[in-house]
Amino acid sequence: MDALKTIYFKPGNGFDIESFLNSPTFPVRFRPEPGQKERRIFYDTFDWQFFNHGLAVAILGRKLSLIDLKSGIERSSIPFLSVPEHFLPSLLPPGPLREELEAITDLRALLRRCTIDVEIFRTRILDSEDKTTGFLLWESCTLVRKGERVPVTGMLVIKPLKGFQDEAESLARHFEELQGNRSVTEFRELFTLFMHAAGQKINDYSTKISLSLQPADPVRKSAAELLLAALGVMKRNEGWIGKNIDTEFLHDYRVAVRRTRSVISRIGGIFEAETTETYRRAFRETGNRCNAFRDSDVYLLRESEYRAMLPLSLAGHIDAFFRDLRATRTSEQRRFSAFLRSKAYSDAIAGWERLLEETIANPYGGSPPAAGLEPTLSVARKHIAKAWKKVIRHGRAIPAEASDTELHTLRIDCKRLRYLLELFSSLFPGKTIGPVVRHLKELQDNLGMFVDLAVQQRYLLDRLDGMRAKPSNPELAAALGGLVTLLHLRQEKARKAFHRTFRLFDNDETEALFRELLNS
Repeated sequence: MDALKTIYFKPGNGFDIESFLNSPTFPVRFRPEPGQKERRIFYDTFDWQFFNHGLAVAILGRKLSLIDLKSGIERSSIPFLSVPEHFLPSLLPPGPLREELEAITDLRALLRRCTIDVEIFRTRILDSEDKTTGFLLWESCTLVRKGERVPVTGMLVIKPLKGFQDEAESLARHFEELQGNRSVTEFRELFTLFMHAAGQKINDYSTKISLSLQPADPVRKSAAELLLAALGVMKRNEGWIGKNIDTEFLHDYRVAVRRTRSVISRIGGIFEAETTETYRRAFRETGNRCNAFRDSDVYLLRESEYRAMLPLSLAGHIDAFFRDLRATRTSEQRRFSAFLRSKAYSDAIAGWERLLEETIANPYGGSPPAAGLEPTLSVARKHIAKAWKKVIRHGRAIPAEASDTELHTLRIDCKRLRYLLELFSSLFPGKTIGPVVRHLKELQDNLGMFVDLAVQQRYLLDRLDGMRAKPSNPELAAALGGLVTLLHLRQEKARKAFHRTFRLFDNDETEALFRELLNS
């Protein structure tokens, strides 16, 4: 790949390609070829996963390509005749491109980010023996947006043939000497320029709450800042949930709601008791309203996995189960989207936002509860210490034959500890809190797998119970029963792994990390 690196050369203002190529000082000759036009349509996920992996996804003419942002080299491509507003990697034909895209994201859709029309002036680069060593392109780029066309930039591009990378870089240095400044650039800069022209803000969204909390601030101010950040995540996802693009808009929304409920319930003194209870109920209701919607998503995402688990004689008989799920999902999506558009919801969210902004602006105003005026760092330490000790105490009390209830309770304890660590992470050194979170995550992965498998079994058993009142479908019942059995076997494997996993968390190293964290 290095031997075929594309070189991008951004000339200064007033650059004229024909005058430039007629310069008598070039050590090579150029042979013009017929010009061409190409439309380039760039995609990325809602949270810019491909950009953050140093990649760009684009439709170039009649193919879909994955491009390295540093070199501009196409890593893989497939023929692609449609121009969708969005698409999921899982819907592409099997092959290297789909595998590379799914390695970055298997859940998020790629959204159309911008459309660029390019007029290309192309010449061959010839050496002293008239041998072609590569191609020089002058690309005039125009943004296409809502019927208007906006010139963006012009770019010289050197594409060497195999074995002529050194000659291409020598030619680029010669270009720079003629220009009088360093102007070789990466494709990343060009991509960023396109996004800026299209009004796209790269990395303008993340589910992670990144705040620099002040240790001495009253905790009600810091908590309000955290809650306002979580509200921002909710608001960014609200309008997308009803568009049926991918499942992660609802997932991110729900995570933000859970974080909100956790802060309201766990950190005392943010608001007066009546206000706290009002919003605690409101966000609990909001979460409950989309439970069935999320359940449908979760099981539909497992469709391929479930089919692969079953023998061929049963796999085909599960179709009715997934048809029902799709119908349920459609109904629940409409219902929850209507709720998000309702005046009652809008008024509640607007009131919540005003309350948070007022609390941040004047944390000492009114008659705030005394607990809310304690320094943020001391409250964070207190809550993290309490949550950590609870995880250790409950985990050590679980007997050799761990029950579903015990492991489910411990999972909730771990979630609450994880939320606290993430929310207050800016108060602690990264070198300490990073390892703490990683150690906790390993335990959470085991517990999460166990509890998820238990939940799946209950869900499928409920569906089997519901079939008793319907016309007989023994094949579907057999398929669902087979899934329950296979899931149970997986759950037992996770149950047996629990104590070993917990011992890896409940050890001297992790305790030392927590002690260091709480005393930092």
